[in-house]
Amino acid sequence: MRLLYLAPDFGWPALRGGQVRVLSQLAVLSSLPEVERIRVFWLSEDRASFTARAGLAREMPKVDVLDPIFHPIHLFQHPRYVPRVAWLRIVHGVPYLSGKWESPLVRSAIERELRGQPFDVVWLGALGTARYLPLVRRLQPRARIVLDQHNVESDIWAQFARRQRGVRRAVAEAEWRRARRFEIDVLREVDAVGAISADDARAYRELAGVEARVVPQVVSFERRNETRAAPRACYVGTLTWHPNVRGLDWFCGQVWPHVRDLLPTATLEIAGSGLEDGSRAAPLVPSAWRAPGITVLGLVPELGPLYERSALMVAPVLGGSGVRMKLLEAFRNGVPVVTTPDGARGLAVEPGREVFVESDPRAFAVRFAKVAMSTELQANLRGAGYAYLEQNHGLGVAQRVVRSLLGSAHRWADAPVEAAV
Repeated sequence: MRLLYLAPDFGWPALRGGQVRVLSQLAVLSSLPEVERIRVFWLSEDRASFTARAGLAREMPKVDVLDPIFHPIHLFQHPRYVPRVAWLRIVHGVPYLSGKWESPLVRSAIERELRGQPFDVVWLGALGTARYLPLVRRLQPRARIVLDQHNVESDIWAQFARRQRGVRRAVAEAEWRRARRFEIDVLREVDAVGAISADDARAYRELAGVEARVVPQVVSFERRNETRAAPRACYVGTLTWHPNVRGLDWFCGQVWPHVRDLLPTATLEIAGSGLEDGSRAAPLVPSAWRAPGITVLGLVPELGPLYERSALMVAPVLGGSGVRMKLLEAFRNGVPVVTTPDGARGLAVEPGREVFVESDPRAFAVRFAKVAMSTELQANLRGAGYAYLEQNHGLGVAQRVVRSLLGSAHRWADAPVEAAV
């Protein structure tokens, strides 16, 4: 079986949630004996170094690492591309969700790949890449098309519209309706849909009447036993994604003052991609995140030392869909988590067992203080996090689901579960 994988964002090593998801799916696909080769068509707004591409090729020998094609993932950081998307929206009614992926360069490069050889499966690594679904159907009519969804995208647009007022709300609601129609059409047109959580799978059923299969994020780990009674916390996430930004604004403005009242020496380190650099190559920090004890690190290529020096991770997320990769990464690194209800959404966790979930600023701060200063509590949360990963995010479960998406479940029902390459 030969696959073409349309990936929305190159990342090796992965620094953002979407990149983590793509690499996890590639690892599962590579582990299946029936999959011979995977050609990955990468989009990227950052230059991918030869070292990064070579590292991925070594990790996944079945993957052909093609040179990424430049395309702006965060459109408004590249304003010269905005007029084209606006023209598609105004003249042709193409929703932003789809139009932002349109590019003559990308289209011609995908066409070359589709004409180059036959593929058994074309895997769309995000809803936006379905902009090229008609091209795939035309040039690879026999290929099975699989869509792997990271979020219920129309839900995110609906959340955005509800936060607007006046004319902005009317415009946002119109965009939500367009996005919803696009998502429904794509869900119904592809041959199989992978969802990142049971919540999302139910949403796709209600939205488009399709039965999506939940592909768990595969998370490997080694157990760690370190505990540290110290008021030191970390935050890791994409620092331009609206649910993260809103969550950090809330935490820094409403929760952090309570934390410092309880623990005057408490510190928080914020790491993630997306912030622009200032004149001294330091990240430009939003004013809401500037407070005593808070340090914004920006992009941190190696997160291991940050996790190791943190007694807990805070994950204040407000809105969004899908699964918070930051929670799974915290579990993998043995770091206890305090989050919000939206942060825990999509994961079958029990508040008080694997994580603590709080929506009130004072209650969040109290929980922060208790976790930071109790090594016993940290050990309990760490053990529960490892148990959760073992039960819900192992390779074997993901392999079985991916086989059903590929249409090979029956032929390979008795095949042994292989280790990820």
